Amino acid sequence: MLLLLWVGVADGRGVKGGGMGQQEGGWLGRTLATLRALFGAGIGAEPGRSRTSGRFPDGTAFRDDVLARYPFTPDAATILRTVPFAVKNLSVPVGGGGWYGPDGRRIELEGIQDEAAVHELAHAWADLAGFYQERAADGPPWPILHRPFRADVRRAADEPDPRYRRVQFLAHQYEYGDPGIGFPGMFENDPERFAGLASGTMGDLALMPPYLARWYAGLFSPPEPGV
Repeated sequence: MLLLLWVGVADGRGVKGGGMGQQEGGWLGRTLATLRALFGAGIGAEPGRSRTSGRFPDGTAFRDDVLARYPFTPDAATILRTVPFAVKNLSVPVGGGGWYGPDGRRIELEGIQDEAAVHELAHAWADLAGFYQERAADGPPWPILHRPFRADVRRAADEPDPRYRRVQFLAHQYEYGDPGIGFPGMFENDPERFAGLASGTMGDLALMPPYLARWYAGLFSPPEPGV
């Protein structure tokens, strides 16, 4: 979940200040509404993907374990090891958490769930590696939009190749929404598109069509031939 400079999106604690204001208007309001629907529905979540409780003395150890077990590139792992990483409960594989944006520069998770860790690490990498291309007019003071990437997610929403069925499902939810679960779609929320597909595939670029996988080349290594 992209927290930028606020907390409490998922549990209703409200918006924390930091120059963004307290009202849920404009870009911030649309983002909050999208995140509430998205994480309430659990789209893309894989709660069973977690490690045995009691293994990790602290959040840093869990972060490094995730970086080692999933196909992060060496350069991405180097960047992500500089990010402070806290876990509230090191005994429970529950999801939830947030990346506090390039200004806050930290990740906090509720528990030791792999999917949540990959999701927030993807958020952090995209901001710190300069993935986004432009600022939103009513958004935070750093780039959060990547229109060519967004166009390829929309293309993937209608991808007919059955090899990419999971990504096609996620992209379709992101682009068109799902009234049945009250999810309106992502609109211009490119950070959640990017992190959602990263954790929805757990870094396995073989699950993405090549025109979409190319955007993750700096974050995840390609699968080995024949695997």
